[in-house]
Amino acid sequence: MVLHLLAAALLTLASPTPAAASTAAPPPIDDLPPPLPPPLPPPSVPDDPLDLLWSHRLQFDAAGEPLVTIRLAQGRSELAFRALAPARLVVRGGDELAVPAGATLRARAVDALPAVLSWHVLLGEHDYADRAGLLAARRRWEARGIVPAQRAIGGVYGIAGKVVDNRRVLLLAPAETEEGARALAERLRSAHGVRPEVLPDLVTPPSGAVEVLDAAGRLLARGDRLVGLAVDGGQGFELVTGSRAVAYRGRLHLTIDSAGRLAAVDAIGLEPLLRGLVPSEIPASSPAEALRAQAVTARSNVLAQLGTRHLTDPWSLCDEVHCQMYLGISAETAPTDAAVRATAGEAIFDASGTLVDGVYSAVCGGHAEDADLVWPRLPSPSLRGGPDVPDGGAVWDRTLGDDRRLRAFLDHGPRSWCAAGPRGRWRWERRFTLAELTRLAAPLGVGEVRDLTVLRRGVSGRALAVELAGTRGRAVVEGELRIRRLLGNLNSAMFVVDRIGEAVVLHGGGWGHGAGMCQWGAVGRARAGQGYREILRAYFAGAQVARIY
Repeated sequence: MVLHLLAAALLTLASPTPAAASTAAPPPIDDLPPPLPPPLPPPSVPDDPLDLLWSHRLQFDAAGEPLVTIRLAQGRSELAFRALAPARLVVRGGDELAVPAGATLRARAVDALPAVLSWHVLLGEHDYADRAGLLAARRRWEARGIVPAQRAIGGVYGIAGKVVDNRRVLLLAPAETEEGARALAERLRSAHGVRPEVLPDLVTPPSGAVEVLDAAGRLLARGDRLVGLAVDGGQGFELVTGSRAVAYRGRLHLTIDSAGRLAAVDAIGLEPLLRGLVPSEIPASSPAEALRAQAVTARSNVLAQLGTRHLTDPWSLCDEVHCQMYLGISAETAPTDAAVRATAGEAIFDASGTLVDGVYSAVCGGHAEDADLVWPRLPSPSLRGGPDVPDGGAVWDRTLGDDRRLRAFLDHGPRSWCAAGPRGRWRWERRFTLAELTRLAAPLGVGEVRDLTVLRRGVSGRALAVELAGTRGRAVVEGELRIRRLLGNLNSAMFVVDRIGEAVVLHGGGWGHGAGMCQWGAVGRARAGQGYREILRAYFAGAQVARIY
């Protein structure tokens, strides 16, 4: 699973409708509510399904279960679909229409106009409670001649005596156009060595109609921006592409995306979502207790992401690793279904009763990383890195933050819980010629690369800043994920650098960012007899598992 900087746009804390979300003025940080006012109960599902798609808020259905909107397709001119049981087309602005099971229908967007967006450069992202960090960041940018705007995203809710609080504050530099934002980001990179992202903001939602036609091409329905498919008994539906059909549970919404094209969105309860998500993220052949740990972690991660991603899109999450992989009914298995049922409604909470973001990666390499060194957030006692080895790592202290200790750990450290993972993930080697590094580093403008140096490491030894020296100058790249992408989607940033002739050789360990739960470590622990709660306590120190619905 790949986690973020935020990949989509901006939202104020209160956002009852798309229009309100786009016009509300950003509050000054000193005027924001205190970190934890009495949390609000999650709202029920709105009457208008378009509000559900664009609200980007935690919603609960009539049965008291979180309802998630997840993108299945976007940017299409046409989509074919069919119900797996008798169903109804729910036409926004029109009548309902009965459709038989198995009939293949086609949807298309007509008279559609894309959303109107404004553009910003993301200067920084901070926990809502991190007022000191936010103020310091503002002052740094003001000293550089930029007065940043700010937006709050996410929300805070009280559920069963626990708190779901994923609020964040973004520091932004506005721009007139997307091209202007990209040019500003490049100027900031050149002047200050930073690599800020360009983010859109929703000004006006897209418009248009969705038409549904039968197999003979006859028009069955035309809805204002949306037509839904409600299948009797919750039996689900299929999206059809050529000869391939993928089945999903939940309720299908066919709507207009921000580009003015057709999108398919699944509104689905969190528990049935997990049935198709958990086996998409971990092998179903894993021990039962590892599958249960994965189910609780994935559930916590979904709750932590709602309202912070895809905020210019009519859905809350995508079905790819950017959020979490979701492959629908075809991915479901008996072992992972059992894990979801056994942990129904359970999530991870810290000692204060606040939700812990259930982040995870495939293979930590034997040493986990602090989450706040991977993503911008306040340090969490439940997301701290350390040795993940059967003996508790007594020989190794909490940090591998220098080359010498990391090299010793990679070469001579004990086999960790995750060492039995797929070959080439616990330990690995990657070799680059200088010509290959020059090609990869071309956007940095350093010319022909002559050297690669790690400047700063996290507690797991993962590189947090690297310098590339070339014939035209030097460039520093910061951030674990940016470094991995720079180096050709490297397995992990847990590596040491050796120069061998005209080649740069990286000797490394792990697969992924290393924060939170190590999936293959969970497998190793489960094989050793640990239960899922014990596994989660090991990876989320001081946290507890609690059922909230």
